[in-house]
Amino acid sequence: MTANRNVLWGVATFLFLALILAAITIPSLLRSRAPADQAAMIGRLHSAAQSASDKQETKVAFGEVTSPVKKLIHNAELSLSVRSVTEAASRIQQLAEQSGGDVEKYEMLDSGTPAATLIVRVPSAGFSSAVEAFKKVATRTDSEKLGARDVTREFYDDEAHLRNLHAEEQQYLAIMKQAGTIKDTLQVSEKLSDVRDRIERLQAQIQVMSHDIEMSQVAIILSQPAETRVLGAEWKPLDNAKTAMRELLSGLGDWLDWIVAVLIRLPLVAIWTGTVGFIVWVVWKVGRWGWLHWFKATLTPQA
Repeated sequence: MTANRNVLWGVATFLFLALILAAITIPSLLRSRAPADQAAMIGRLHSAAQSASDKQETKVAFGEVTSPVKKLIHNAELSLSVRSVTEAASRIQQLAEQSGGDVEKYEMLDSGTPAATLIVRVPSAGFSSAVEAFKKVATRTDSEKLGARDVTREFYDDEAHLRNLHAEEQQYLAIMKQAGTIKDTLQVSEKLSDVRDRIERLQAQIQVMSHDIEMSQVAIILSQPAETRVLGAEWKPLDNAKTAMRELLSGLGDWLDWIVAVLIRLPLVAIWTGTVGFIVWVVWKVGRWGWLHWFKATLTPQA
């Protein structure tokens, strides 16, 4: 009887100690498990977002997104001679506004003759017609340069990246609602702030690119040559002086090229001169000897 009582007391003591140990360790295990579960959840959401991005890229790669609209940024550079810089600039501004564009920059240049630069934006749909209209304002088109940059791939890549960032933002908002502690909330809030910052930067980049695609840029230089009228005829002394100067420089350049070519070829000229002179000398010697010893002897009468 005493032995059974001792066994029961031993079992009761063991159960009591086990309950105390469980009461101490289980809450600690639960507290340490929560951050691990939160981190695992964040990792799964990252994986899901990356998987969605990979699927989107796979669709694009295999042609599920077909026939994208081509995105081009058009630009032009014009150098125009006009009768009046101010009148031409005013006319160009009117033409730009009529086409749905505007003048971004207008600056008078500090030079010897009246000149100005304009940066004009016109709708890309009417880019070619606007350039032709600007050229008609001038008396002469000194130079013209047209160009276009294809940004199709860059534009659609940015849009796809923006969609992925929005999806990642929604995932972090869902995690925020499930956060159980202040520490978890702060961690998710930091991630969410970073994603939103990248979204704003990418949206600004896309907006700038969209504006450049929709509104083409035309850089125009206006110059007013000096002109006078003599007895009703138009006289352009400055243009004539420039033309004469260009011809003078071109002639001097040709003369200098000829001098340099002669100096470089001088050894070869000396060799050829010496060779030809030697041949002439030998021919003269042979001819003189023949004249004295043969031909002249046949002409001399025998005594």
